[in-house]
Amino acid sequence: MLGINKPKKNRFKKKKPVKNHAMTLKQSIHILFKSTFLALLIVGMSLLFIFIHDVLTQCDYFKAEKITVEGCKLLTPDQILKTANIELEVNLVSLNLKTIRKRLLAHPWIAEADIRRTFPASIAIRIKEQEPLAVLDFGKQFLINKDGEIFKEAQAAEINGLPVLSGIEYSDWKTLETPGTQVFNSVLEILNMSRSLETILPDTLIKNINVDREIGLTLKTEGPVREILLGYGSYRKKYSRLEKILSYVEQHEDIEFIKEIDLRNPDHIVARPGNEKLSEKDKKEV
Repeated sequence: MLGINKPKKNRFKKKKPVKNHAMTLKQSIHILFKSTFLALLIVGMSLLFIFIHDVLTQCDYFKAEKITVEGCKLLTPDQILKTANIELEVNLVSLNLKTIRKRLLAHPWIAEADIRRTFPASIAIRIKEQEPLAVLDFGKQFLINKDGEIFKEAQAAEINGLPVLSGIEYSDWKTLETPGTQVFNSVLEILNMSRSLETILPDTLIKNINVDREIGLTLKTEGPVREILLGYGSYRKKYSRLEKILSYVEQHEDIEFIKEIDLRNPDHIVARPGNEKLSEKDKKEV
């Protein structure tokens, strides 16, 4: 009778790992300890920073003893400080410079603003005010700066001595969304020329710039020429022709003033003399 062979054990078969419950418990406790320690460390550091911040912001050593304000022309230093919402003895550490700058730039007359603190006890504010170039009349009147940007609605006391722009539609004017149109570029060129020291027509003599989309720009002025039809383009050439005409008027006393001059075609100029006499003020301004 043959014997039955028993199956041999596979020596290469992996044995199931024996769980070491003691080791697993130890690792869990270790992880829990580390997590708790890290959480306590974060809380402790936060409390420490809060404590340091409170100490610094309440410390008399960092209170502002000197505040300087530069760049004021129309506005006063007190108005600037009120807009910035800061005053003497404010704690320098507690100041948020970005927030203060935003407050200043929100004022319609402030074009640029810079604020700096110098420890332990001084604050310096420097601003640049808007420079009004003209009054833009859309039915309501607005002030524009040297870049043609509308920066505020005009008050009666703010428009004295500034040229008034009329006949312009809102769609003619440059905005953040739209580029400059022919009307915008033409008006701005004349206004910037009027600020030149060598110009024949300074802005003090220009009372009104009226815009007609078909014929272009017409200037109403004070002095020996009352109305000037400029049209569009070639303004420097037209001003050169105007200068010669004004020189001619000065040399001929029988021509008291020019009521209207058409310079739309600088090579074919039409002038209409007037009859009223010039005032001494007008004669001096020419």
